[in-house]
Amino acid sequence: MELRQLKYFVAVAEELHFGRAAEKLHVSQPALSQQIQLLEDEIGVELFIKVQRTQFRRVALTEAGNAFLNEAKHILEISNKAIETARRVGKQQKEITLGIYRMMIRTRVVEIMKVFASNFPEIEVKLVELPTFLAVQDALNNESIDLGITLLPLKHNNLIETPFKTGYLKVMLSENHPLAQAENLRLAQLKNEKWIEINKSLHTVFEDIEQMCRKAGFSRESFIVQEVSSIELLGGLVSLGVGIAFVPSFYDASRVQGVVCKALVNADGSPFLEVAIAQAMCYKASKATPTVQALSALVKDLG
Repeated sequence: MELRQLKYFVAVAEELHFGRAAEKLHVSQPALSQQIQLLEDEIGVELFIKVQRTQFRRVALTEAGNAFLNEAKHILEISNKAIETARRVGKQQKEITLGIYRMMIRTRVVEIMKVFASNFPEIEVKLVELPTFLAVQDALNNESIDLGITLLPLKHNNLIETPFKTGYLKVMLSENHPLAQAENLRLAQLKNEKWIEINKSLHTVFEDIEQMCRKAGFSRESFIVQEVSSIELLGGLVSLGVGIAFVPSFYDASRVQGVVCKALVNADGSPFLEVAIAQAMCYKASKATPTVQALSALVKDLG
């Protein structure tokens, strides 16, 4: 469960209207509805009476939703107080190094830098670009950076995480691939494809992907034609038509020439969300200065 989802739920519960809540939160209505659905799925109960919305175009809370609303508000209040306390204390350290990995979406980096600057204008944040998300974790561990954006899970148990973004799978194809013009793709369409894959030792969700494919009726094992150690090389081989690849939705493929990325959907056209990839802000426990903790806390509301 994410603080962002609680924030979305409270907005809808207060407005009793998805459109107005989406406008208030500055998000699209489909994105808001999706996050509410994910929250209900995780909790295991309906928070809004679906028949009221589908048949009568009215938004109403269930009994469970009313009970959850008070608790959600309380959690958000505690979170805001913690951020304010950390912000007051965290104005001592004047320079921070932030590690990012190369295939992060550039707009995401800019967004984080803006949040940091608006809350702590007196702190200078220096970016350090590293080749992979694991290199970010290593740099945190050897204390060459103060903060780092990486993917979970963490390989060093002395690192502290603040998850802020969950991505899903998209398919990277050569722009000359027969499926390159499709609006989106279903797993069944990929059954006989050749694959480029990140080495298993570097992969966060390899086994989850394999299980996903087996459930769809095929195995990729004999069709993985090349394993690579970097997503840059993966993109290069895909652009040459050697194979196709799964990549997280928050990877920026715009800098890779000759490839396109397509969203995965279920048979009914709904988004395919079976495999999730978590992005997090991290720091080393022994380097948890008030400033580092305060900056890390700021990303909790970034979606």
